[in-house]
Amino acid sequence: MPRIILMSGKGGVGKTTVSAATGLACAQKGHRTIVVSFDLAHSLFDCFDLPRGLFDHNGGEPVRAAENLDVQEIDVQMEIEKHWGDIYRYLAMLMTSSGLTDVIAEEVAVIPGMEDVIALMYVNKYMSEGKYDVIVLDCPPTSESLRFVSMTSTIEWYVRKRFNVDRNIVRFAGPIAKRFTDYKLPDEKYFTAMMQLFERITGVDKMLVDPETTSVRLVTQAEKMVIRETQRAFMYFNMYGVAVDRIVINRLLPDTPDGYYSRWVKAQTVYAQEVREYFDPVPTVSLPLFDDEVIGVRNLQRVADALFSGGDPAQFYHKGAPYTFTKEGEGYLLTINLPFVDKSDLDISRHQEDLTIRIGTFKRHVPLPRSVLSKDVQSAKMVDGVLQIRF
Repeated sequence: MPRIILMSGKGGVGKTTVSAATGLACAQKGHRTIVVSFDLAHSLFDCFDLPRGLFDHNGGEPVRAAENLDVQEIDVQMEIEKHWGDIYRYLAMLMTSSGLTDVIAEEVAVIPGMEDVIALMYVNKYMSEGKYDVIVLDCPPTSESLRFVSMTSTIEWYVRKRFNVDRNIVRFAGPIAKRFTDYKLPDEKYFTAMMQLFERITGVDKMLVDPETTSVRLVTQAEKMVIRETQRAFMYFNMYGVAVDRIVINRLLPDTPDGYYSRWVKAQTVYAQEVREYFDPVPTVSLPLFDDEVIGVRNLQRVADALFSGGDPAQFYHKGAPYTFTKEGEGYLLTINLPFVDKSDLDISRHQEDLTIRIGTFKRHVPLPRSVLSKDVQSAKMVDGVLQIRF
């Protein structure tokens, strides 16, 4: 089974550079590796200094960057037309009928989240083909990364709860609606395309939460706002069941006691130590602010050396299941690691076979095991950063 490494963090902290260096180091260890970027603002090819045009993503296909190493920038527009043809055309038609020009309608029809589903399709494809030993995902900024890992459960919920209902409503109401309105309902091709899309990502959700296959590495900087977002990301990834195995503190200034950056150095020293304490026992590694722009394989090698010191980048630096079910007498205990969360921030609800946990604007549907379905929630409390729910 290939190893999956997700690289996430606040925008601008150096995720792509760390992703590229990780991929390079994996390839040098003999792992057949691909680094995939699905951030709409691609810079992966630029990181390797590949001779490409400003908007040339090689048609969304992988490019060989070094021995054992391919890199890929997903071309969302092309992939949508290839895999979402009927869906895309229906949405574009709706936009056109609302008064938008054809060109604008085609752009607006690219719904947020499509790039996540396309990335999931590629992950599933590469996992089933066995072409690569390591898949490094250069994720968009934190909130989009969280949408990516939650997309599978959202789609699964829709397929289980709504898909057939929506399909049957349109099937029976469509002929009647045509007699009274010009509003275009989707036809059977639309629903067939939707089902084919669901089938292409079937099973990838289990891979993303498999602690023997997948982990997240969070890239941060020794600055208060960045650290706060990293804490939130750490908590949300745990909520979604994806393990974080390493924290990368990027762009630490050299330790110079005097000079223009002396206050920055002192602040970074304090914040870096806070990061180590916040995320313990998850290990941290520090990267300096290099004396040159990190572009091309030669400079990426410097980053790789600082990150891994000759070790295997594909190893798990920390293991621990984000959530577990255990039997307690006649009942069950669900524990979810949610550091940095206060109980007042939580909203927990039960909907038949799902438990819905909401924190802020994010929510997670936790499918309950069959043995738990007949039991009611007895209590929920936070204990040392762990949510304990008893059934």
